[in-house]
Amino acid sequence: MGSTNKRYIITGGPGTGKTSLITELRKHGCLCYDEVSRKIIIEQQALGSNKTPWGDLPAFVDLVYRQTIKELDHPVQKNTFVDRGLPDSIAYLCAKSYPIPDYLLDFLYKTYYKTIVFLAPPWEEIYINDPQRPQSYQEAVCIHEHLVMVYQKLGFTMHVLPQTTLTKRVDFIMSII
Repeated sequence: MGSTNKRYIITGGPGTGKTSLITELRKHGCLCYDEVSRKIIIEQQALGSNKTPWGDLPAFVDLVYRQTIKELDHPVQKNTFVDRGLPDSIAYLCAKSYPIPDYLLDFLYKTYYKTIVFLAPPWEEIYINDPQRPQSYQEAVCIHEHLVMVYQKLGFTMHVLPQTTLTKRVDFIMSII
């Protein structure tokens, strides 16, 4: 696992514009990976399973971990962005006071991810619910706070994305990388 080229994480609570930003980065020729957790939520909902962030969170985190490891096994050759990183799982578990599994505590994050992380802050004006995002805006803010804590504790440098157009958010990212 791992490669000399690493992935930049775009993180933030639910409904902060991460997926839209990933779509915009693709338009600018960047290699991007979609959010693993959203794919798993859709799969679990189709199965009638409760392995979701609002159901059986520890089982959901295990599914996210296993799928993310498969993606991290693919070396990348250029600037690459991921919609959420594995540290997000720790933040979600902390927000609900669940224990953190050893495989997340012992993971070599900096082997796979750049130390620079882009954080989409809570943004009530764009926040919407959907079938994969039933959390309230207040829950999204709580998750944001845990994300900040976890990424800082793991030694990542966080750059807060401006609450502006997608084009300006892309320009902000490109000015840093």
